[in-house]
Amino acid sequence: MKLNYLILPVLFAALFITGCLSDPGNPFGEPVDETDFLEENAQKEGVTVTQSGLQYRVLEESEGENPYDGAVVFVEYEGRLINGDVFVRTTQLDYFALTENILSGIYEGVQLMEVGSEYELVIPSELGYGDNPPQGTSIRPGSVLIFDITLDSFLQRPNEFLADNAEREDVQVTESGLQYRVIEEGEGESPGAESQVRVNYTGTFTNGYVFDESGNAPAIFQVGQVIPGFSEGLQLMNEGAVYELFVPSDIGYNQNPPQGASPGFANAIEAGSVLIFEVELLEVGS
Repeated sequence: MKLNYLILPVLFAALFITGCLSDPGNPFGEPVDETDFLEENAQKEGVTVTQSGLQYRVLEESEGENPYDGAVVFVEYEGRLINGDVFVRTTQLDYFALTENILSGIYEGVQLMEVGSEYELVIPSELGYGDNPPQGTSIRPGSVLIFDITLDSFLQRPNEFLADNAEREDVQVTESGLQYRVIEEGEGESPGAESQVRVNYTGTFTNGYVFDESGNAPAIFQVGQVIPGFSEGLQLMNEGAVYELFVPSDIGYNQNPPQGASPGFANAIEAGSVLIFEVELLEVGS
C-alpha cells in the first residue's frame, strides 16, 4: 500500500531525461565516432531517415492512434549500443510524458508510432546524450543509441476525458469538478474532514494502469490529510459504500508530485493527468 501517493506533498532522473545524469567531474571514456554505422544503416531496407537524422524501422505495424505532443505514453523498450550491449530494458510497462525534457530521438520517434506498434529507433548522438552520457552505463560520448520500443497506450487529454466522462448517465459532477459514480450505496455513517477512515482503494490512470492500491490490508488515515478530490469523495460516502472517483489535477496534486514518487508517476502528475480511484469505505472512526 502506497498511501504517500494520496497524501499531499522529487522527481527522480530517468534514463530518457537529457543532461541530468552526468557528473562533469568524472570522465566518460574516450569519444566514439559511429557515423559509418549510421550511413550503412540508413541504406537498409525498411529504414526511414527523418529531417533531424533520426532513423526508424517499423517492426510491427498497427492501426492505433498516434500520441500527441505532451501525452503520457506507456511503453516497453530495450536500449542497446551498436555492438549489441544492452544498457536498459524494461521488465514492465514504463511511462513518461512526451516533452522536450526527454531525449530528442525518443521525443520525435514515439510521436511517429501508433498504439500497438513496435519500432526500432536508431538515434544519432546529437539526438541522444551527445557528449554527456549517463554514468553507470557503457554509453560513450558520441554513441549511437538503438531502441526497440512498443507503444502500449497513452493517456487521453485530461480535459477531453473529463468532458466525455461527465456526459455519462451514471456520473455526477460536484462544484469543485470532482466526478464520481456510485457503484454500491452504503448505510452507515459519513466521515468529516477530521474523521479517521478505514478503506480499500485502487488508483488507476485513464488507461486502466494501476499506480497505487491499498493491497492486502485496508488503508487507515485521516480524511483531511489526503488529496482534496479524494477527501471530498470520501465525505460523500457512507460506511459500506463503494464509489468510483475521477479526480482532476487541480483537486489532486495540482501538478506537484508527491514526495518519493516514481519518475513515471511524477511525469503523469506534472502533465495534469486525471486520477481514478475505486474506493470502498469500510469504517468511519472518531
